[in-house]
Amino acid sequence: MISLTTQICVGRHARLPSSWAIGDLDRLPISHLATQSGTICTTRCEGLEHLMKDQASFYDHVRAGESKLNDLESEIMRYIIELRDDIDDVTLKSVAERFFVAPNTIVRLAHKLGFSGFTELKQSYSASLDRNRFTIETLPLDTQLVQTKDLINDRVIDSVVSLIQDASHIVFFCSGFSKYPCLEMAEKLKIMGKNTDTLSERHVMRHYAELLGKNDLVFSVSVSGETQVSIDATSIAKTRGCKVVTLTGFSRNSLSKLADYPIYTVQKEIRLGSMDLDSRLMFYYVFELIFERYFKLAKK
Repeated sequence: MISLTTQICVGRHARLPSSWAIGDLDRLPISHLATQSGTICTTRCEGLEHLMKDQASFYDHVRAGESKLNDLESEIMRYIIELRDDIDDVTLKSVAERFFVAPNTIVRLAHKLGFSGFTELKQSYSASLDRNRFTIETLPLDTQLVQTKDLINDRVIDSVVSLIQDASHIVFFCSGFSKYPCLEMAEKLKIMGKNTDTLSERHVMRHYAELLGKNDLVFSVSVSGETQVSIDATSIAKTRGCKVVTLTGFSRNSLSKLADYPIYTVQKEIRLGSMDLDSRLMFYYVFELIFERYFKLAKK
């Protein structure tokens, strides 16, 4: 089992180990998940200084205390972090019932992380997330690139290139700003003689998915990996025998679970209220890696 001890925080650039593999996502440190949930960022909004303190406090608590957690407590903490905006609605009782433990187990978890109890843990995490609604995450582009590169398994890229070479038809499922890197990739492959389509409309995606077959290849692209229209269309394509490649942000997500080859990237979060203005730069990067390797193969 690969033990990942990467610690990421403001002002410190961390690399993932060279031995990283896609299947190791579940074994990431809790502190890494906390960071990827948007708990390390800066703000230009006046009047939010107290939230900055809350956010640093949450990450520092998790980083300092995660080594004290047993396997069950780590699993519970991962669940809590992944709740994100739903954290305010969850109760001590509901978490305890989900994991078939006594409420005192959750309270002890909070104590191990240095919180007075579950309520303070919730409040600290909620405050850290609130800042993301007004901020641009502090993640330099070169750090995004380095960390995304470390996430990519070279054998997976080779396998995806082989799928492109053999596919009768290549379809990109996407929505929002994610469609733009897909459109570019689709056009490049079309120039190379491949039959490609890029789909972003819900009903069109579902209908198109039902027409696909075992010789077709689907790229399903979403930052969150939880875009329902992409999940629905990809699920249909999967039942039709298509090979599926997913391209998502760095998280455990529903879309990547459908993939034959899931590829993860480190994205910079940019939020304006509830509007998603996240960077898709790393999607362009991954597609460029795939295309250049396919180009070399096709020209042999």
